[in-house]
Amino acid sequence: MRLILSTVVLCSISALAQTAAGKAPPPPATSAAPAANKTPAPPPAKATAGPAPATAAGPKLDGAKLYLERTCVACHGKDAKTPILPNYPKLAGQNAAYAEQQMRDIKSGARSNAQTAAMKGIMPLVADEEIPVLAEYISKLK
Repeated sequence: MRLILSTVVLCSISALAQTAAGKAPPPPATSAAPAANKTPAPPPAKATAGPAPATAAGPKLDGAKLYLERTCVACHGKDAKTPILPNYPKLAGQNAAYAEQQMRDIKSGARSNAQTAAMKGIMPLVADEEIPVLAEYISKLK
């Protein structure tokens, strides 16, 4: 029990340190600017197996980079197969839709139990648009 609490505290401290250092994802962009002098947005791109496409809001999202930057690696291991505790899940090869839903549920509070304590401290670092990119990335790991 002491090890689990220590891990939760360390993961939460890591998340807070990143937030304090300005590494937290920016809030979603709002369209408060007038519509005049704006070029129309291109049509949505079809889904691809690669990284998320670049958008007007920012550069292309890279799942491998997000996995490191959002501190997933700290608890789930560099290869996503060697978690620091035996009750933490191995993420490599996990179904993308399932992983995405679990992350969304933990972030929103819909999934809340003792197993989600560490993730509750981490999910504020993950922007909503980054969740499917992370889910797709871990699904492709073998």
